[in-house]
Amino acid sequence: MPSRSAWRLLPLSLIVASSLYAAGFWILSPRSLPTAEDTRAAGEHIRSNFAAGDAIAVRPWWAARLRETVGDLPWIPVRDLAAEDLSRYARLWVWVHAGYEAELGGPFASGTYTLEERREFGRGTLLRFRLPPPARILYDFRARLQEARVRMFSGGAPLACPRWEQDRFICTNRDWNYVGRMIVELGDDPREVIWAHPADSGPIEVEYPSVPHGALLRVHTGFTPPAARARDGAPVTLEVEIDGRPSARIVQENRTGFFPADVELAPFGSGPHRVVFRVSTPHAGMRHFCFTAEVRQ
Repeated sequence: MPSRSAWRLLPLSLIVASSLYAAGFWILSPRSLPTAEDTRAAGEHIRSNFAAGDAIAVRPWWAARLRETVGDLPWIPVRDLAAEDLSRYARLWVWVHAGYEAELGGPFASGTYTLEERREFGRGTLLRFRLPPPARILYDFRARLQEARVRMFSGGAPLACPRWEQDRFICTNRDWNYVGRMIVELGDDPREVIWAHPADSGPIEVEYPSVPHGALLRVHTGFTPPAARARDGAPVTLEVEIDGRPSARIVQENRTGFFPADVELAPFGSGPHRVVFRVSTPHAGMRHFCFTAEVRQ
């Protein structure tokens, strides 16, 4: 039976063992990672062969050194690449560290995304996938936000928000009360969105007077993680009106993420269309609500 002194040494032994393991990990781990030269060579190959409709991703998702070479090109900075909607793109370049290629499941593993090129650059692997034929984006509401007319309501009376500053329409002197272009975290990933925090006084409307016709209107909605953690967080409703007719009513419950919804445009004729997004909630506290929308062919 171990002596009393041996038992006393057990915690110290565990600390020493953990320290040695951690030291070994940090000493040996860099030897398995692509070097700066490996990453630069991969980035130069991407740039010299990049085409319209391409995008770039990395596995693991945090391996951002590649941005030093191709950070100005379209990126997909998400954790779950297999679940991401890539229908805007024709090809995807993926820079993979050793041991992370198995993360490419779903459509990558099933053959829905076709592997067209595989190149080794030192300790990293560069993959290029051919994606299904991409959707044609006819109108991006976030990109065209400055063309919109924004108003909020108080006691049923409209209040225009004509002041455009720093990529946003300012509605009041409260720093959260605006409609603007933002990059915020929804779920686990950064998203390019329209921030539209609702108000207790009444709905906020974002009107686009001349939107081209297409096959469908794709909308994404979401709350920021701090908003979703609010215990008394109320749902937010996004109503979509096309040419004065209700077309969709999307209720965003109190959870973080980036949730899609589609609206068929065939019933609304050939266009152009007047499209209104109406944002409302029974309680506006901590309702960091965001959305995006685009017309697709």
